[in-house]
Amino acid sequence: MGLPLSQNPATRAHLLSVQKVSLTTGVLGLLPVLTAGFVTFRPNRLAAGEALYLWSAAGDGAAALVLLVWAVVLSASVLALPGRLRSAITGLGPCILVPALLLLAGQVAARTAQEVGLIARVSFGAGIWIPLFALPALFADTFQRDLKSRPLLGTAALLSAAVILYGFASGGMEHLSIVKEYSNREARFLGELRTHLALSGSAVGLATLGGVPLGALTHRWARLRAPAFFTLNTLQTIPSLALFGILIPLLGALTARFPALAELGVRGIGTAPALIALTVYSLLPIARNTYTGFCAVDPAAVDAGRGMGMTRTQLLLQVELPIASPIILNGIRVAMVQTIGLTAVAALIGAGGFGVFIFQGLGQAASDLILLGAIPTVLIAVVADGFLSGIIGMSRPRGLR
Repeated sequence: MGLPLSQNPATRAHLLSVQKVSLTTGVLGLLPVLTAGFVTFRPNRLAAGEALYLWSAAGDGAAALVLLVWAVVLSASVLALPGRLRSAITGLGPCILVPALLLLAGQVAARTAQEVGLIARVSFGAGIWIPLFALPALFADTFQRDLKSRPLLGTAALLSAAVILYGFASGGMEHLSIVKEYSNREARFLGELRTHLALSGSAVGLATLGGVPLGALTHRWARLRAPAFFTLNTLQTIPSLALFGILIPLLGALTARFPALAELGVRGIGTAPALIALTVYSLLPIARNTYTGFCAVDPAAVDAGRGMGMTRTQLLLQVELPIASPIILNGIRVAMVQTIGLTAVAALIGAGGFGVFIFQGLGQAASDLILLGAIPTVLIAVVADGFLSGIIGMSRPRGLR
């Protein structure tokens, strides 16, 4: 007699087909939902918090629906389903779960405000924060793996984002602690957003204007290479706070010696030292990648251009630069992401930006005020990284794609 169907190794192998990344990220996202606090309740802004679990905070019915969707996603990660069906489940699952978790937290906060009072605070717990990182990772893995399902998954992601935005716009999230922090500082928040973007963009722009020519020169003249990169590497090793501290007295002395600089807005604290420091930190990745990009140009392509009668300028603009541009742009991408994060530190010397909220929150022991500065900083960095990555992909010459 043969083995029962469920005990036959060949049959089990046919029924199972584990997607390790999907399964791992799905389990990592689910564990804190089951074991950690879904939200944290505080009777007021500064009081110690009490963790509330999903089933006690959102109710048994809502918790059961969330866990059911999660179970379906995990099942699709281990069962040998048709490829398109598996991608639909593991891709659509996060698009359902992320807005569901956020809207449930908003409902819990609204109910708490009604029962306890507006002074009470409800914050996201680990049962939301960790899934908010794990679920997008699960979606991204599915999106990258299955090209045919990308239109469906892209549409689902846009609908999911629309639901989340509607939840905020309709007031469904207004009682969450972080939203209250934003509401109390809306005008200041928008001002610091402009400051953060202006500082980061200006620093990377200035570094690009200096770093790209410097990288090109180090490629052309070998004697310049060692001292240039030694200097940039040394500057990169200086901690940001130390560099700010060095610049403050230097710029203060300069403005005292030349009062006209003060009239132009150059001072020991504020925008000037922050912009100088951020530009200095951005120079190395841009210059290094520019040098590497020009090194990657095939000498045969340059020789072919010379054979066609191209001048040195034509070779640079029509042959070398197009081939090197993806690597150069990747250096600018690295510099931009790095600078967006460092700009938060510049708030310590009066430059503004989202670091204002981070350091205010640290001083007041207000975790949601810290997050009001930290989360937008991370989101801006992620958006900038994705945007520049798309430009890098489009910049590659067709023959090299």
